Amino acid sequence: MDIALMVMQMGGGAQTSIPSLIAHASLFSKAVLLLLLGLSVYSWAVIWDRFRLYARVQKQDQSFLTAFRNAPEKADLRLTLQQHPASVLAKSALAGLKSIESHSTGVVGPAAAYDLAQRAMDRAANDEVAGLEKNTGFLATTGSVAPFIGLMGTVWGVMASFVNIGAQGSATLVVVAPGIAEALIATVAGLAAAIPSVMAYNHCLGQVRDFSNHAASFAGEFLDRRLGGDLR
Repeated sequence: MDIALMVMQMGGGAQTSIPSLIAHASLFSKAVLLLLLGLSVYSWAVIWDRFRLYARVQKQDQSFLTAFRNAPEKADLRLTLQQHPASVLAKSALAGLKSIESHSTGVVGPAAAYDLAQRAMDRAANDEVAGLEKNTGFLATTGSVAPFIGLMGTVWGVMASFVNIGAQGSATLVVVAPGIAEALIATVAGLAAAIPSVMAYNHCLGQVRDFSNHAASFAGEFLDRRLGGDLR
């Protein structure tokens, strides 16, 4: 009975607004809401950071690709590479250029030099793509976990309502409403944290996949222009 009275007291009395319900919610419910708020705030910070980064990378990739295609076939690209520090394609091209220069002594044949340069470009592109994926896993975690955290708060609110009914011997709205409202707030908070995170994670996944595909396609184009004549 003492436990039931404690839960009833933690459930609080009837309130008239959502801020008032939150202010008078149980400590457990407040902890759940605070945790969801923290997950939501950090998720939005990750979303803002990744979206800005992807926009910058995409812009520099396009600019570098245009400059590369307009340059002569054997032109020195070092200045162009330095002008695009955020470009995945530029980092990949730099790795390929270094590999070509290091194997230009005739120690290896043209086909081997092509293969070595391609692998160097693939490694550089993979490293850059891995950096672009940083923190996106948190979005997936939030999207998966937040609804269950909200559900935990929901179950607590419903439990508090039933304890109030049993303790007061009445099922009126005055008895039931606070706990149910508290439960629904936790549910909404969980969904509010999860839905944007899932949508943003899927978008980030698509963007990262596009960067990876473009880098793989560019490697062939770059090496064909730089070494294609040597393979004939």
